[in-house]
Amino acid sequence: MVKQKNLTYQPIPRGFYAWNSLHAGSFLLFVEAEQDHYKFVFLPGPSYMCLTKENFSSCIETSVLEFVEELPEDIYKESLMLAEQTKC
Repeated sequence: MVKQKNLTYQPIPRGFYAWNSLHAGSFLLFVEAEQDHYKFVFLPGPSYMCLTKENFSSCIETSVLEFVEELPEDIYKESLMLAEQTKC
């Protein structure tokens, strides 16, 4: 039996992801990669949400999260500005 190497998925820049279960009807917008996690904007929040790299990979692998599209630069920037304005 050959042990398969674990796959690690990385978010696509400006990637827009849909939740298929946990938060069905909500979305994540990829912001940046940190050392041990990925930072997203949770929509319709908008609020920030972090997922460990392992959790993100697991969510993609099990289809809990699904890539929708890479947002155009202007819509991406506007979404980030809105999230910054609503910070506590």
